[in-house]
Amino acid sequence: MRESISLQFLVPKTVYQALKRAAKKTNRSESELVLDALRAYLDNLAKVDPFLGMFANDAEMIDDVVTYAMKTRESAPLRIHEGK
Repeated sequence: MRESISLQFLVPKTVYQALKRAAKKTNRSESELVLDALRAYLDNLAKVDPFLGMFANDAEMIDDVVTYAMKTRESAPLRIHEGK
């Protein structure tokens, strides 16, 4: 048997009513639905790339990096073709 911990939390009445309807519709308990939703959220969170969005708050720096890369590319092509 797995170890379990009881958790109590408050949700708006409208959220609870929606949860209750979903539980009835799927023939499951409210706690089963909440547990599944938490598991899905945590699984999805674990799959998120930690570097994605790393510079979201520093758009100016990203602009500078892109500008530098484009200027460098103008003077130093990515590939040097022999005979041309």
